[in-house]
Amino acid sequence: MILDQVNRDAAVSCLLSKISDVYALLTERDGLARIASMLEIYGKIARQTLECADFVVHYSDMKSFWRRLGKHVLNETEAAIQRHNEVLDNLMQQFRDQIALTTIETVHRIAEDLDVSGMEYVPGAGRNTSKNCLLGTREDILSEIKCWIRSMGEDVPRVLWLSGTAGKGKSAIAHTIANWSYERGGMRACFCFDRTREAERRHEKIFTTIARDLADCDIIMRGALARAVHDDNEVKHTIDISRQWQELVVGPIGEASKAITAPVLIVIDALDESGDTKSREQILRLLSGNPNTSSPPLPPLPSNFRIIVTSRPLEDIHNTLHPAPHIRHVSLDDLSSASTARDIQLYIASSLKDLCPIFNDAHFEALALKSDGLFEWARLTCEYIKGTNRVGMDPKGWFNAVVAGVSAKGTRLLDDMYKRVLADIMPEDEREEGIPIFRSVMGQILASLEPLPMPALTTMRLHFPEGTCDYKMDRVIGPLGSLLTGTSDSHTPIRPLHASFYDFLTDESRSHGFFVDASLVQNDLAFASLRVMEGGLRFNICSLENSYLPNSSVPGLEKRVKDSISTELSYSCRFWGTHVKAMSFESSLAKEVEAFFDGERLLWWLEALALMKSLGGSVMTLSYIVDWFSGHAEFMHVGDTTRDTLRFVRTFAATILRSTPHLYLSALPFAPTQSRIFRKFASKFPRTPRIIAGHVENWPQMEKILHANDMVFSVALSPDGKRIACGLLDGTIQVWDMETGEALCAPLQGHTSHVMSVAFSPDGHRIVSGSYDCTVRVWDAKAGEALGSPLQGHASYVWSVAISPDGKRIVSGSKDETIRVWDMETGEAFGAPLQGRTSGVRSVTISPDGQRIISGSQDNTIRVWDMETGKALGASLQGHVGVVLSVTISPDGKRIVSGSSDKTIRVWDMETGEASGAPLKGHTDDVMSVAILSDGNRIVSGSYDQTIRVWDVKTGEAVGSPLQGHTNQVLSVAISSDGNRIVSGSPDKTIRVWDADTIIGKASVAALESHTASVNAVAISPDGCSIVSGSDDTTVRVWDIETGKALVAPLKGHTQSVLSVAISSDGKDIVSGSGDKSIRMWNMETGEASGVSLQGHTDYVRSVAISPDRNCIVSGSGDRTIRVWHIATGETYTLSGHSDWVRSVAISIPSDGNRIVSGSDDRTIQVWDMGTGKASSAPLQGHTDYVLSVAISPDACRIVSGSADKTIRVWDMGTGELLGAPLKGHADRVNTVAISSDGNRIVSGSHDQTV
Repeated sequence: MILDQVNRDAAVSCLLSKISDVYALLTERDGLARIASMLEIYGKIARQTLECADFVVHYSDMKSFWRRLGKHVLNETEAAIQRHNEVLDNLMQQFRDQIALTTIETVHRIAEDLDVSGMEYVPGAGRNTSKNCLLGTREDILSEIKCWIRSMGEDVPRVLWLSGTAGKGKSAIAHTIANWSYERGGMRACFCFDRTREAERRHEKIFTTIARDLADCDIIMRGALARAVHDDNEVKHTIDISRQWQELVVGPIGEASKAITAPVLIVIDALDESGDTKSREQILRLLSGNPNTSSPPLPPLPSNFRIIVTSRPLEDIHNTLHPAPHIRHVSLDDLSSASTARDIQLYIASSLKDLCPIFNDAHFEALALKSDGLFEWARLTCEYIKGTNRVGMDPKGWFNAVVAGVSAKGTRLLDDMYKRVLADIMPEDEREEGIPIFRSVMGQILASLEPLPMPALTTMRLHFPEGTCDYKMDRVIGPLGSLLTGTSDSHTPIRPLHASFYDFLTDESRSHGFFVDASLVQNDLAFASLRVMEGGLRFNICSLENSYLPNSSVPGLEKRVKDSISTELSYSCRFWGTHVKAMSFESSLAKEVEAFFDGERLLWWLEALALMKSLGGSVMTLSYIVDWFSGHAEFMHVGDTTRDTLRFVRTFAATILRSTPHLYLSALPFAPTQSRIFRKFASKFPRTPRIIAGHVENWPQMEKILHANDMVFSVALSPDGKRIACGLLDGTIQVWDMETGEALCAPLQGHTSHVMSVAFSPDGHRIVSGSYDCTVRVWDAKAGEALGSPLQGHASYVWSVAISPDGKRIVSGSKDETIRVWDMETGEAFGAPLQGRTSGVRSVTISPDGQRIISGSQDNTIRVWDMETGKALGASLQGHVGVVLSVTISPDGKRIVSGSSDKTIRVWDMETGEASGAPLKGHTDDVMSVAILSDGNRIVSGSYDQTIRVWDVKTGEAVGSPLQGHTNQVLSVAISSDGNRIVSGSPDKTIRVWDADTIIGKASVAALESHTASVNAVAISPDGCSIVSGSDDTTVRVWDIETGKALVAPLKGHTQSVLSVAISSDGKDIVSGSGDKSIRMWNMETGEASGVSLQGHTDYVRSVAISPDRNCIVSGSGDRTIRVWHIATGETYTLSGHSDWVRSVAISIPSDGNRIVSGSDDRTIQVWDMGTGKASSAPLQGHTDYVLSVAISPDACRIVSGSADKTIRVWDMGTGELLGAPLKGHADRVNTVAISSDGNRIVSGSHDQTV
């Protein structure tokens, strides 16, 4: 028994040790206790530990071993010890299991967070407790809505539309219900539109925001949403709200509803403030259950869906929501006046409670009766009566003035109150001076694309073009506290307290003398934004210490951004482009924008946007600027720079967003060497990485790939180049935004078979499609609606459609061997079908004057038809030996281009019907589609061989290599109206956008057109910023390489043609040689002559060069000599040895001294020692005609020469030996040669017009 007691003491000791270990483990991992799923097991272990501790303490109280021995004769202790051990072990196993489960759940939650967090979201668009109804008011309507939410019958309407005129208190009811649902813990979301936040484009993010808010309420909903976006990243950012609704809201909620039967509440407040009617058109259709009039209605919403929509009863909203059977309409305008008056009286009594000694219930009732049910009028009136910053009447006097006023109803009642408040602030005798100031300040507030606090508004105002204002903003805004937010707080954005005040001010028929035309301030805001950025942007604006960390890991980056980027700078960076776009083109603003793109401020702007996570907005800003400069030739360089920046952002946005320093460390160094952004800025960051080999020269030819839902059979571009339409195998048409690559609406549904052809009307408002279902359809291009019934009449497939230049007629070609002409408006056919073909009509097009139709047929011919008479004009055009699959017409209407299954393209004269030149050959399979650039000089073709080719119309030669990328046939090509982009469509389910400038090659700037005679010589400055030219007009000119503008006045002094120019190595001096036998030196910056002309040659000076050390000038002349001139002294010596004109000279500085290389009409090249004036070797012989140009490699080891014998030769500078065979390829004399800076490439220009 004694041994048993010893064992029992040991067991209790072990139990005590276990309790100690459990306590140590739990305290060591105390962070787990903050995880909700761990709380229960922590509680159980804590309770069990206390029980065990109590047992040990009680056991130990038996101080005597012998007492314990006697106490436990019946072994109660052994049983208790065993029980405590088992329970504690079991709980600890549960603890370990729960940790494992929690870890899995946490990892899963992190994965879901990653999936969901990338979705578009509008912060600040949710519920607001400060907007709740006053307690005790609106009880009837609130009770009615709550009862509707809780009713779960199948016949209960899913949507409640709460309408009412401005000031009725719709938003207060909406927020009260949203906050009530939040307090109950239900699955809910609240989304509010706001007229002052239209720049956020909330209508494009409504359902992504709602989906994220719902996901935060329920784990099942969150999982369903995460799965919806996990494999489709594009849907996170789509502006196709039909997809948002179906895939991110309805689908996930439907999945969650299987486990949750409680109501799911969505509140959409102030839908009428979404923007124009187009902004909410699709939202209304989705709520009404009909996303597209040409598609079947959507299936009914789950029975636990409850959606509340508030708005004014605008016509478009009423016409869509009111007739829908599943939408319940409650109009606050229809509520009993007695109920509303009681609520308003309670509100007034609460607002004026501090004035109770003055007012009583009778006064409150009088105001309530006058309010006409408008809570906003009641609020304004209370603020007016309480006003303390006025002299004159006391509150009772203001009350009497309001009550005694002329009675009005609805909007007029509000307007009268607004006029009363403003008239009180600006008395009649002060308005002449005060109204312009008021309009200017309020114009700025209303035109700002997001509300700004007073300090930011003031700073912006200081940068207005007219200069600083001579009054303080707070003196103008301060008295408007009853009308605006933020008037007494420097941190609160200033905005109208109620949308009705915005409407009042901007409607002259309502506000009269207080009318504010916000559009007049757009110019000021555009200038101010650009100037705020000029002063506020800087390199490394947030002082990031290194580039090793991604932005997400930089400590306190969000605070740094807030501290370093002021509110006005943030606003300017995000919205300057929108303000510029709102203005008609104006040269002074254009110059301001030009300056923005000319300096490093451009990169600093991108840096700031990336840090603010707004870099995506730069795409829209840059697109606006491209459009704004379109058509203004003098600023073409700005448009080109903007497009180049757009390519830069699209290419490197992900890199820059991940780690902003890599804008300078990775993006800029890896930009193509010929891109404008690289040429302008790379040299300004010399300590960044430099690519030694393999650096690409130009942007990729392919800009972007759009992924369609099915095989693409046809593509078309809108006249403004902003939209792409494509016809698909599944019978739908998709419309895409050219810049963003986003689908602009749900697919256009209506055809029952493949869509073979699509076309935009000239005004871009309509799309016409032809289908295998034998019909033609007309669609509203923006709304995505079918207009009218299908045009029926063809007996077989419709292969092609075209629209007349006036937009009034449609032409269709069919397999039924006919062409039909239709009235665009009525859909009626004009006359009988055009017949005369012996096979199906594969392609139709219309002449630019609208008088002729051209068709291509399966009978291998092309025919021209009179649009009015329907008769064939002349004989068919014959020459193809295969089906004519595509036809188009040049913009001037003089040429027809056709593509055929015989793998060729042909060009025909419209008048004579004769083929112009030989067929264009290069494709290895059927040519399915052809298009012509707007200048008429280039043809683009798409083929079954999966390539696109570009052709020169004049030469018939292919331009560059075929464009490859499609993995199936290219069935359709289109070209933007500005000629900058080519679009192709393929059954590989992609639409590809190609950069035509990169493919075709485009001059960097407009032609420099100020010389009045032939230009004989050009040189580029060492920094690549300037061009110098010499001309037969006897002048030298200096040009900006980016803008094409002359930098100084013409350099005059020569009396005959300027035949050669050169620039010093430091870019400060110009040297010119002339037919007047002289050499002149000029200051590059001022254009002034440096010293007197150098005389000595007895014939034309045909070539000049400057030594790298700027000490000497070398010239070559028709007098057969080379002269070396010392710049400082003007002294000269002559190098003689050539037996004919010296055409070209070049200078090198190898390690063993300066050398001169000369090329001559005597067919030789000579190398001279500059120090001795002696020839270094025998003449280099091999050319069979004049040597017109020579160049020396950067390492001074090789000479390159170009000759009238049509060849280029490469020589060893040291030995004079010819290296390899002559380079042949030019068809005429080689006029000039140059060597790349890395010494790897030779460039030659020839009289055969090629480089």
